Amino acid sequence: MTQNGTAVSPQSASTAKRRNLIILLAALAVLLNGAVNFFESRKNSAELIKLGTPLPEFSVKQADGNSISTAAFKGKPVIYYFFANWCPCSHASIGFVKKAAADNAPSGLALFSIGIQDSASEFEKFAQKHDISTPVGVSGGNDVAAMLGIRTTPTTLFVDANGVVQWIFIGKIEKYEAIEKGIAAITGGKVG
Repeated sequence: MTQNGTAVSPQSASTAKRRNLIILLAALAVLLNGAVNFFESRKNSAELIKLGTPLPEFSVKQADGNSISTAAFKGKPVIYYFFANWCPCSHASIGFVKKAAADNAPSGLALFSIGIQDSASEFEKFAQKHDISTPVGVSGGNDVAAMLGIRTTPTTLFVDANGVVQWIFIGKIEKYEAIEKGIAAITGGKVG
């Protein structure tokens, strides 16, 4: 038998076929494992929280090690901003979210940023880079995101003073006007 003009023994051709079959089976095993993990993670994650639904109570840890919970915002409209340091859209959007919180602070609007899909040190870097002076959850955010069905960064929830989700914005905020509807929904129609 010849291969590319050189003689190949039947034994080496058989060895090459076995090696190729082993590589193919290993690749299929890796793909199957990835598919199983993907569908398993989907099964353990809730559907995205619906508009008009009360936000479940939860708590996360801040960089100083203290826990902060939704109870800290009782009676206030709140923007919950789920972000990741590796996510360019999270970096691009935070300025608009901070502006919304600052402009509407007189109406009691609060901002609570929660890091997901990254490490606590990366969340701290994000908060420092963007000079976030409002609470930032750096530990426990992945569990909260799974409970709320949040899979994408950034995801921004607009929750009214009664703790009810009134609006959700998923993805990059490219202009302030993109979130004005959410702000109005939780501040009684006023946008600062």
